[in-house]
Amino acid sequence: MPHKRSVAALGGTLCVAALGGTLCVAALGGLLTVAPQASAAGVTCATNVYKRTFYKNTALSGSPARTDCDSAVSESWSGSPAAGMPSNNFGVRWSVTRDFGSGGPFTFTVSATDGVRVYLDGVRKIDLWKSTGDTARSKGVNLTVPSGKHTLRVDHVNWTGAAKVKFTYAPRTSATYDRTKPLTPTGVKTVYNTKTRKTTVSWTANKEMDLANYSLYRRPVTSTAWTRVTTTTARSWTDPLVNPDDRTPYYYEVRAKDKAGNTSSGSADTVVRPLPVVTSLTGTYSSATGRVTLKWPLNTEPQFNHYTVLSNDLGNQGYYTWVLLGTTTQNTWTTGPIRADGEWRHYRVLVTNDNGTTTYSPASLDANAANELWLGIPDGIAPQQAPELSLRSCAGGIRATATDYTPAPIRDFDGLEIERRTAGTDTWAVVLHSGYDPRSIIATAGVCDTPAAGSAYEYRARTYDAAGNYSPASDIQTFIPAAG
Repeated sequence: MPHKRSVAALGGTLCVAALGGTLCVAALGGLLTVAPQASAAGVTCATNVYKRTFYKNTALSGSPARTDCDSAVSESWSGSPAAGMPSNNFGVRWSVTRDFGSGGPFTFTVSATDGVRVYLDGVRKIDLWKSTGDTARSKGVNLTVPSGKHTLRVDHVNWTGAAKVKFTYAPRTSATYDRTKPLTPTGVKTVYNTKTRKTTVSWTANKEMDLANYSLYRRPVTSTAWTRVTTTTARSWTDPLVNPDDRTPYYYEVRAKDKAGNTSSGSADTVVRPLPVVTSLTGTYSSATGRVTLKWPLNTEPQFNHYTVLSNDLGNQGYYTWVLLGTTTQNTWTTGPIRADGEWRHYRVLVTNDNGTTTYSPASLDANAANELWLGIPDGIAPQQAPELSLRSCAGGIRATATDYTPAPIRDFDGLEIERRTAGTDTWAVVLHSGYDPRSIIATAGVCDTPAAGSAYEYRARTYDAAGNYSPASDIQTFIPAAG
């Protein structure tokens, strides 16, 4: 008979767990009905719990007589190990697949009467297969288990008499033998609370069987030096205030240490941004509307509250300063009309968190700041005045000269252009498009034009700038080339 059992009432079901299986009976209106045991193929055991199968033979062959789960291989049967099983000439097999983490040196120890064999991934590591009567004997073996998941199997047979079996496996935690680093912690997550200014860091449990503790480290993104925040056996920690102004982001990483003193590499650095930031800022100018449209990635952090949009403008004091355009919770902003003057415009977008802290906004411009945009506005302003035009004869044609007397420091054009058309028509042809000598007191350019004789021709002159804008045209002048 089994030597130990437990009883558990589950709702309307009464389950009796015995060595050899579990018997469940359902209470139906005062009557007890026996629930059949699940088939061997349908038994699923919890993580790191053995699946145990019973056989009515010592070859451990054929269909199991029953299958259940066992938390440890530690039994002593004086007779039948389970209902329906014989007292002699039976076999029991335990198997479990578990994650050994980084692996390393382990000791397997077994004690049993009659036959017992221990396997690692199907390879026999201990073999004691001989009738012993009621007297158990034991054996231990030191071996290295590779990292990752592996399967342990224990086979035990009882030919006659008492059936005793016990198996344990444990890491060797002496630094003399264990030089294997634990696996690097994974699943690191951070949650920052802007009200308390504390960060809660959590991570996934390490798979090591000889884990001693975890250490949590922190460093500002501007530094390479790590500070150890705490050493703990737990898998989360709440770090108190780090940044009084909430503006400097910082990194966390977790390291694992085993009982032999080996320490893992640090986990992937996890950045904590107490204050969300604008990671990029772009903008376009519409010639049709004269407005600038700014765009940036929308922040989704829980501590995000709103954006502030600024423009760097010339103030009444005669110097440039940042001017508030407005606030928004969206990731786009369209300005009012802007003069197409060919100048640079500067914009900045700040973020405010739910505790009222806002991105630092220095008075100076920063061409490398991700939240700042330098945008060139197209030049849509034409030169203001028309040049003078003079016509006279030249060898074989007409000498056309354009002249502008604007002082050099305030000239708003890059060249002069002269056009011609046949009198009474509408189509102009360019006969001169030329720059001028910037060293000269006056800006002038001319050409000896040789149109066909016998017709009257009209001429006009304009100035132009680098953006292709043209000034008003001069008065039209008519010239008739001399025949011959």
